[in-house]
Amino acid sequence: MHISKMGQGPDLVLLHGWSMHSAVWHDLATRLAEKFTLHLVDLPGHGQSDWQQGDLDLDVLIKNMAETLPEQAFYMGWSLGGLISIAFAQQYPKRVKKLILMSATPRFVQDENWSCAVEQSVFEQFAENLDEDQSETLRRFLLLQARGALQSRETIRQLSEQLASTTPPVAEALHAGLNLLITTDLRQQFQQLTCPAQLILGDRDSLIPQEIMSELKQLKPDLQSVLLAGAGHAPFISQAKICQQAIEQFIND
Repeated sequence: MHISKMGQGPDLVLLHGWSMHSAVWHDLATRLAEKFTLHLVDLPGHGQSDWQQGDLDLDVLIKNMAETLPEQAFYMGWSLGGLISIAFAQQYPKRVKKLILMSATPRFVQDENWSCAVEQSVFEQFAENLDEDQSETLRRFLLLQARGALQSRETIRQLSEQLASTTPPVAEALHAGLNLLITTDLRQQFQQLTCPAQLILGDRDSLIPQEIMSELKQLKPDLQSVLLAGAGHAPFISQAKICQQAIEQFIND
């Protein structure tokens, strides 16, 4: 698993979302690197990380992370990366000082008791389309992430540039990531977290409705929440400075 480092200061691990790679953090990472040592993870089969079948099985991935990441650090995960970071924090509570969920949730799909999520068919359609046209499927996912945001064109441009800046993600890794989004339910693990946690969410996120804030507060009453006006599913791109300030305030509090 490829992990690049930049900056100086306390360790902060960053985990990207589905289909992307660590360079997606560029603007925010440049800001945070002034005060933190960043560990920018490329998930298996993404960016510069190699792929072997099973690498994105949650137990395997968490074990590999434990072997390669700092003994103690702050963690921030975006979307799928947030889901993974919850699992890591629950399994290794002494290694995660604080957890920042960037447009992330412990369960991404709806069920009878969880309406603040997307319909499972959305991700299933992406999985079906991947085998037909991977490039077009990834382009549609970029559009979905930026839909409704005030700076949607700029967000799409930056996401597209980052996606094109390295080798395309491995198809098997993409399917494995979608499977995680569809099948993983970490609500109980989230409720059991002992570390302080923060949720940063755009009020125009097309994948995670803002109503989730009250649902997550019921699971973890001490959760700190930041709702960004006009932001979509990638607020760290459209509002990098505000995200930086919220993250630093949470970590330093």
